[in-house]
Amino acid sequence: MNYTFPFTAIVGLELAKRSLLYHAIDPRLGGLLLMGHRGCAKSTLARAFREILPASETAEIVPFVEVPLGTTEDRLLGSIDASRLLENGEWSAQTGLIQQADSGVLYIDEVNLLPDHLVDSILDSAASGQHRIERDGLSKTVSARYILIGSMNPEEGDLRPQLTDRFMHGIMVRDDFSVEQRREIVRLRMEFDDDPQLFLVEHQKNLAQLRAKIIQVRQKLKNVEISENLRTEVAEKATALNLEGVRAELGVLRTVRCAAAWRGETTVSAADLEEAWILCLGHRQEHYPPKTQNSKPEIKLPKPPSDKPEPKRLQMPKTSASPTSALTEDISLESAQFLAHAELASWWKSPEKKQSPDAFVSGTSRPVPAHVSHARLCWNTSLKASLLRGWSPGKPWHLRFRKPARRPNFWLFMDASRSTGVIGCGPSARFLNQARNAIQTLGAKTFGSRFHVLVLQKGKVSWWIKRGSAQAVRKNLEHLTVASGKSHLTLALNQMRNAILKQGVLSEDRVLLCSDGMLSPETEKTIPESKKRFRKALLSLSERVRNIAWLHPQLQRGMRQWLPQLVKGTPVRLIALD
Repeated sequence: MNYTFPFTAIVGLELAKRSLLYHAIDPRLGGLLLMGHRGCAKSTLARAFREILPASETAEIVPFVEVPLGTTEDRLLGSIDASRLLENGEWSAQTGLIQQADSGVLYIDEVNLLPDHLVDSILDSAASGQHRIERDGLSKTVSARYILIGSMNPEEGDLRPQLTDRFMHGIMVRDDFSVEQRREIVRLRMEFDDDPQLFLVEHQKNLAQLRAKIIQVRQKLKNVEISENLRTEVAEKATALNLEGVRAELGVLRTVRCAAAWRGETTVSAADLEEAWILCLGHRQEHYPPKTQNSKPEIKLPKPPSDKPEPKRLQMPKTSASPTSALTEDISLESAQFLAHAELASWWKSPEKKQSPDAFVSGTSRPVPAHVSHARLCWNTSLKASLLRGWSPGKPWHLRFRKPARRPNFWLFMDASRSTGVIGCGPSARFLNQARNAIQTLGAKTFGSRFHVLVLQKGKVSWWIKRGSAQAVRKNLEHLTVASGKSHLTLALNQMRNAILKQGVLSEDRVLLCSDGMLSPETEKTIPESKKRFRKALLSLSERVRNIAWLHPQLQRGMRQWLPQLVKGTPVRLIALD
């Protein structure tokens, strides 16, 4: 038997616990998104929530439905009962997870990794409070009013803006516990693991008292006064913050009402309002990469005499592939602008390259037939095919599969090493500055894609965006203001390849590499050896994704041969910035 760690035994995490209490008081509040790294009690807190929900008139036990990471569309929405159909030939419905969560809680762990087509279904039901099933010969409308709770690790990918906005509260869970708290957490956890039944008995009284208080507070909720001045103040702040829609304002007013009722008051305090804004803005504010601190001034090249025109020369080494990376000073870029590039736009608009039937469509190291990978069973066509072949109960079926749609992925690698900020004929003509501006014109036209942005900066490779939107790309690129560090390009390519293998590949997927190609030699390796390792990584990447472009500066001097040698034998298309 599985035991749930009791809500009243959880140490710390006060803001998250208050959010859950407010949702227990007012189930219409709008849902909670818990964000944080692994092991910070997000799932423990969410599962403990069910124990404080008072029983309803129709059910003694409040439904708590957990959506597993690998769930299918059939399981989430409901479909045909396979066992009855196979054994008795009876065509009957199987209840989906959304319907099971009615009047209860729908909990999605790792919600940011949920496939897009499942996210769309959850959005529809969460918005309307009902779910209509029109599939596999079934047609019915069911009630789907539930408290939506999600948890995610932001390092593993972003959440679609539409689903982010569906959660009324968003909390970044941090395990910054004191020594005393950590000691108490470990002690309580050991007691629970040693004898969960006894541990739960000891906390039953506290849980019962908490449920009783929630019932009392629910009855007093409408007695809390929301003044016109408060409504005006909330509207003015939402306007100043440029919040989209009015969902956040509704959440703030509903939250302060719950907070005041929980305290036994009929008026809202300033502390209630401050807490409500924290809860409702925790996931609606933009998250950007940390700004780079420039501790040293930018090195400026000496200006030529005024009677001579400034030479338009490219700041590029003649022979070495990496000397500028050896310097340590950061190079600051000018503010981002939109600057279209004809050849880059042409590559983006070109039709996708068709892959063979055995294309790499999943995160494996071997080909997987496209018609089977990620497919789901289609009962209608399977039944027709089986009946045409004389099927009867007890005989094998002739199964037919339907592959769900997935949004195409756009993978972007931005090389922000120091050399990309040096190359150019002035601050506004530096390669990284021009490339960033050109890429921003693509994002505004590609709202149907899922974006992944990998950045090499200060010698480190990090994901700035995973499964994000075009708007997120544009806003994050505006914060790419510094070129710094060495050019560990091979490390970056391998990291991107691994992420692509995990996500899987469609023919519409694209990869854009933005780099000057100036490799920093790896430890104890010569430039020819580093070049060989880079080519191996690029070949491996191009075996998975065939539509790859490389945005680079104009080829001068020794680089005229260097870059073509790097991409030789691959389908990578070189695109030069003017």
